[in-house]
Amino acid sequence: MTAENDREFHRHLARRILFVAAATGVYGAVLAVWRSPLMAAYVAVKLPMVFVGATFLVSLFCWMASLAAGAGLRYREVLEAVFFAMSVAGAILLAMAPVVLLFVFSAAPDSGTRETMRMTHSAMLFAHIVVMAGSGTIGVALLYRSLRRRVPAGCRLILMMCLWLAAFAVVGCQLGWIMRPLVGSPNIAVEFLRSNALESNFLESLFTQIIPHLFNGGAVR
Repeated sequence: MTAENDREFHRHLARRILFVAAATGVYGAVLAVWRSPLMAAYVAVKLPMVFVGATFLVSLFCWMASLAAGAGLRYREVLEAVFFAMSVAGAILLAMAPVVLLFVFSAAPDSGTRETMRMTHSAMLFAHIVVMAGSGTIGVALLYRSLRRRVPAGCRLILMMCLWLAAFAVVGCQLGWIMRPLVGSPNIAVEFLRSNALESNFLESLFTQIIPHLFNGGAVR
């Protein structure tokens, strides 16, 4: 690869990273603006850190998975590919931001009992998880269509893409858990990071707090 091609690759990658950071920053502000302007500013910084950080962390695993699947991709090609998927996800989140903003202010838990506010907050959080997971899945699906024309015929592409998607889900969710609060809670003070940020994990919270409040009225059954 020539020096000019190398510079062009880095410029192109930098543009993708900046776009992902900007798009997720806007969506991050939408996530938390119901809580307070300060919380919106915090999350506008933190959500890009989650998306960009998770993409870099996952890229090495994705490269190893591509080698195992016989895709014949170099690491820099994998890095470009995963940021392409995140660019698509960022574009979707940016397009969804006005709709989600309307939903947030319609559902924002500003009154009622403590339990009612917690349940409404859980519904908001679950909706955001669905939107972000859906945007990421669409990004990976479009990436699959692109890679299908580039990899050898014997490549186990579907298996490789499933591994990539699983890696994004696990790393992204856990990194988001560590960087919480991202939506904010009506019962907890506004802060940049929780004091117990490294305790527990995303899946435990999902199945013991969020889903029970949505479907069981707060009781785990």
